Amino acid sequence: MLGKYNYKEGGLLVNLIKRRIDKTPNFALLLGAGASVSSGVKPSNEMINEWRQQLFKESKFKKRFEEWLSEQNWYNDDEEYSILFERIYDQPAQRRNYIEECIKNAGPSWGYIYLSSIISQGFFNVVFTPNFDDLLNEACFSYANCRPIVCAHDSAVSTIRVTSTRPKIIKLHGDFLYDNIKNTVRETEDLEKNMRDKFEQFAKEYGLVVIGYRGNDRSIMDVLDSLLRKEGCFPHGIYWCMKKGSKPCRKLDRLLSRERVFIVEIDGFDEFMADLHEGLDLTLPDAVKNPYRATTERLNRSILPAQQTNHEVIRKDVAELQAQIKQYESFVNTGVSPRDAPVPYEFLAENEYKAGRLKNAIEYFMKAVIQRPNAKVLSRLTDCYRFAGQNEKALETAENLKVYSRYLGFRNAGYVNLESLELSLQNLDEAIKYAEDDWDKSIALNGKSNTALVHNKNQEALAFAEEALKFWSDNSTAIVNKCTALKRLGKGGEAKEILEKTLPNVHNEYLLACFHSALGSKEAMLEHLEKALQTDRISTIYDFKKDPDFIDWQNDPDVKHLLDKYPQT
Repeated sequence: MLGKYNYKEGGLLVNLIKRRIDKTPNFALLLGAGASVSSGVKPSNEMINEWRQQLFKESKFKKRFEEWLSEQNWYNDDEEYSILFERIYDQPAQRRNYIEECIKNAGPSWGYIYLSSIISQGFFNVVFTPNFDDLLNEACFSYANCRPIVCAHDSAVSTIRVTSTRPKIIKLHGDFLYDNIKNTVRETEDLEKNMRDKFEQFAKEYGLVVIGYRGNDRSIMDVLDSLLRKEGCFPHGIYWCMKKGSKPCRKLDRLLSRERVFIVEIDGFDEFMADLHEGLDLTLPDAVKNPYRATTERLNRSILPAQQTNHEVIRKDVAELQAQIKQYESFVNTGVSPRDAPVPYEFLAENEYKAGRLKNAIEYFMKAVIQRPNAKVLSRLTDCYRFAGQNEKALETAENLKVYSRYLGFRNAGYVNLESLELSLQNLDEAIKYAEDDWDKSIALNGKSNTALVHNKNQEALAFAEEALKFWSDNSTAIVNKCTALKRLGKGGEAKEILEKTLPNVHNEYLLACFHSALGSKEAMLEHLEKALQTDRISTIYDFKKDPDFIDWQNDPDVKHLLDKYPQT
């Protein structure tokens, strides 16, 4: 796909970043929204799908969603995000509120933790970003003991010095907390003068590494294009990191034809930052690898008063803190209830789960539930019991989960009751009643489709899958279920056509295995199934044995040999 472009290996880029002189960085960084998806920020494709569905409902169109969508002049336009955002939320305050809602529960992913460490060691000290989240600044402060300058105002950016060694985060479109954020086509047509001038100043000193940014923003792309035409800008070139299998938009396609612009194919933001951190011979900050020591140092340095104080409130709080520290000291020697223990049981549980040690994972998830009961932990514990074949415990946990999320509680109960058509469909119907959005409804409806396929109710399975796709047209699991039902109903040609059309847009390894299974491509299925096993062996093994997409492969010797390579305990 990328043969017509200049592309380089990731290892070369790592070496270029590493090969600095007098600790002066060779590159600035342009960080896009794709970097924040694994941190819990809603990706733009989900937003677009949500807005498409909303406009479709408002249109009162009597035909199928796909027909209506194909008639819209903004459909699949490079600027569809901006066009729909303004159409749905026509006032800046509304857009600001929406953005705040999208990022309120986000927290820095591993990619941001690695990047904050890289920044603290001076390999980058300038980051340009159109992102509204504050994940990078949060990671720098929380994990790397580093305080960047954050500039979100055009008027303020002119005061930032190129020669300053302090890290700088320059928000090209402003911060969501301020009135001058830019989201729509008209708002993003041009960067303000101070931003453009500062961009050019830095371009004369640095190369540019771009990651997580698709290039759909005219203002930024126009600046990059004009700077590439100028002598002396980007002396180390521009290295555009793109996820493997992705396709450049039209604006980026034009930029990639330039002589000094290179593509670096990566697995993702988190993965590339992990490789870069390792390639730069860096170790994780103490706040990550030794959080207790880091917390102790922070307490000693920042919390305890430098001098003895007679203020009643301060003395009371210092005494309370001292008592807590003594309690922890006692725990180290004797142990206490998980509820009171400052031990990251959820972290330990996830690690055991990913290592395939299901028994240990269940033990730690149970402690995590005692320590801090919430929907996520209870849902994971339900899955573990289900994967372990302990259905009674799974149903009991799903019942407790309803206190925190009625939707997840009923949905998980539906999955546990897969062998009972009536109970499974009944629980999934209840889940749909409590669904918070179209995404939830589509997932639950597809669960009904899966249950129907397990019980060979193929016409019902087809109907459920098609209903799921009305709420979320890109639901790949519903698409493959629809095609499995079509094949069983004697419509293999139609199923093949749909599968081949959708396949380029599927990136999840387990789903890719499902698609190739439905297409009868054994070698490709085994390749993607093994990658899925490497990522999550427990659910992959369980799902493979239950999934109607793989019914023809259950006794295949090559498949059995592959599964035997990934035992779970």
